[in-house]
Amino acid sequence: MFLIDCETHLWPPMDDMAYYPNFKKYVDGMAEYQRSRFLQFSRGPVDLEAPGIKEKYEASVKAVRARAHSSAQADVESLIRSMDEAGVQLSCVIPEGMIDLTHGHRVRSTNGWVAKEIAKYPERLIGVANLGPILKRGVDLAIYELEHLVKEKNFKGCKLYPPDEGPPNCRELWPFYEKVRELGIVLFVHTGISWCPPGLSAPCHPILLEEVCIDFPEIPIVAFHMGYPYSTDLNLLAAKYPNLYVGTSLLPRMAFGYTRKAQELLGEALVLVGDDKLIWGTDWSGSLIGHKDAVEFLKTIQISEAVQQDYHYPPISQTTREKWAGLNLARILKIKVPN
Repeated sequence: MFLIDCETHLWPPMDDMAYYPNFKKYVDGMAEYQRSRFLQFSRGPVDLEAPGIKEKYEASVKAVRARAHSSAQADVESLIRSMDEAGVQLSCVIPEGMIDLTHGHRVRSTNGWVAKEIAKYPERLIGVANLGPILKRGVDLAIYELEHLVKEKNFKGCKLYPPDEGPPNCRELWPFYEKVRELGIVLFVHTGISWCPPGLSAPCHPILLEEVCIDFPEIPIVAFHMGYPYSTDLNLLAAKYPNLYVGTSLLPRMAFGYTRKAQELLGEALVLVGDDKLIWGTDWSGSLIGHKDAVEFLKTIQISEAVQQDYHYPPISQTTREKWAGLNLARILKIKVPN
């Protein structure tokens, strides 16, 4: 199976910014998010004593808390080890912005730093630029940097992060989208709830992508996290617009087990959107989740007979898994798949 992770992140140690009030809110909020998503995606009463469940839950919360420490939590060598352990051939690597964590002082990682790190593994890692906050810094400067990264550093996509940026249908972004179209790259967009305090969720609603899909049909757009909890809205939009794809990097980080909720989300996407537009990913960012668990999820998740009967969703075929795992993303990234 050819595997491309659509969403991984690198950043240097963050202990120098851990004293900011917003950073503290982020750590506390992410730890609570780990708890709440675990409870929501677990089927029936939660048994923290079940084999392996308590350990995964506690490790995920501990990993969030560790982000205020001095050791690098998402370095390139750790990423490659995680990929190798699971047999993942390629990963898209995205810098983390989240400028509000430092009250506007600095981003978590820059495009230039990520470009230097991924250059150590050019056959394995694909650069995806994060140009935000585009409107605050100036659209012209963002366009300049994007063109440099694509033409000089071989980046193949860019990410829009609405909690930093504002709504994607802001018309001031249209010149930026025109450059994305001209460069022939993929646009990745965070959709659904903003999981990281103090970022706002309202600009992340997938319905805000509709005008972009209409005016820029040539740009492949991958909506991260299935637009959750607005997944049906995203699915209906993706069914309507050929250039809109559903990124599933939400699932392995939310579903510690193969839960009914995950089956329902996947089943609806398959029915409304089709398996040619599912894009697999992990949202890897250090030790929160390893590729091994995420690949295991990809290879073994199945729509149960009960869910098939309740919703008339199809079972997941091997052909669907292969498209989802990497063939779909390879097509829109214009990457040749090895025989």
